[in-house]
Amino acid sequence: MKYTQKVNNYTKYFTVNFFYLMFVVVLINIVLRYLFNINYIFLQELVMYMHAFIFLFGVSLCMNDDAHVRIDIISSKLDQGYRKLIDKIGLYTLVVPFCLFVFYESTEMITRSWVMLEGSSEPGGLPIVFLLKSSIYIFSFLIFVQAIEKLKNK
Repeated sequence: MKYTQKVNNYTKYFTVNFFYLMFVVVLINIVLRYLFNINYIFLQELVMYMHAFIFLFGVSLCMNDDAHVRIDIISSKLDQGYRKLIDKIGLYTLVVPFCLFVFYESTEMITRSWVMLEGSSEPGGLPIVFLLKSSIYIFSFLIFVQAIEKLKNK
């Protein structure tokens, strides 16, 4: 199995499981809040974190399946060769530089967060904000891997 396929399989596994886990935590939060009048900040933050992970990791899955947003009204009328050329130009000039830019620009923020082991600013919140911020690196990496794989196949 190719490296990128393994990365996609793990990404899909974690994304789907984060979704199911988020669904269960939301249900628990609703029951606690509206039946027992109990509110836990850490549960709300956990849902927020999982939502962020689902979005950040799911973007690469959409890119892998060509399910991402693009201007299909224009591209559907173009020849297959032109579409491939436009995709290749977009990957080289937009996607790859974007991934490198996000990785570079987020390094200082993520490093600072890890040095201080940043936690929630809310009382009773999760003490793992540094992990949430680190997911930006994973996002950049996953998109970069997809872009390189697409460029190899075009």
